[in-house]
Amino acid sequence: MKKSIAILLAALSMIIISCRSSEDTAPENPAVENFFNLNVGNKFVYKTYDNPDFTNPQSVYIFTGKIDSVSIVGKVEVQGFTFAKERTKTVWTNSTMNNQESFRYLRVNSKGHLVALKTLDNIPITETSGSVIHPGTDFSFTFKRDQIEMNQLVGSLFYQLHKDKSIDVEGNVYLVSPYLGDFTPAASQPNLLKKTQEISFKKGVGLVKEICHSVYGKGFFETRLVSATVVN
Repeated sequence: MKKSIAILLAALSMIIISCRSSEDTAPENPAVENFFNLNVGNKFVYKTYDNPDFTNPQSVYIFTGKIDSVSIVGKVEVQGFTFAKERTKTVWTNSTMNNQESFRYLRVNSKGHLVALKTLDNIPITETSGSVIHPGTDFSFTFKRDQIEMNQLVGSLFYQLHKDKSIDVEGNVYLVSPYLGDFTPAASQPNLLKKTQEISFKKGVGLVKEICHSVYGKGFFETRLVSATVVN
């Protein structure tokens, strides 16, 4: 299995866990809350593809067999904060290891950032709690982290929101807000390549496309929205 630059949604909370702002508690803004639409009943289906070479536009995508069914199944009140409970059921079409289920808890903080927690049990919750999944419409938000592999610095990641763009995903055209992460190899790693991660959200819908690169080599995974049922 490829060693990834750790941006898959399933691992995202561990990757950006140190990305906490120092903002004080403030009332939530309904306008930015609606950017993400965390309504109960929302349902999304995603397929993940593998591509061996991001430098070759003609390189063929191969379906990995992974299908994620994601839904907002409820609201949870904890320590004065409201979280949307998100459930993900994973099926591998080429495996008997199916119906894997996981949960996480989402909310939009006072700066309009979508944040996530893997658990709400036995931990203090504040306005700054949670890993930033997407900054919404906040172009001033940036995130930088070193990429460490086997106790060795191999490069750095720098994330920032970019201007909206239209993309074609599974035959549908979406206007999305791309949150891009540029990987820059360390000077001690001349054989590694620069590459860009992508987490693209559509306002009022949710995640449309995610690109997760391998640290070594040219391969990457692309997760695509296949279908969505959105409650307004």
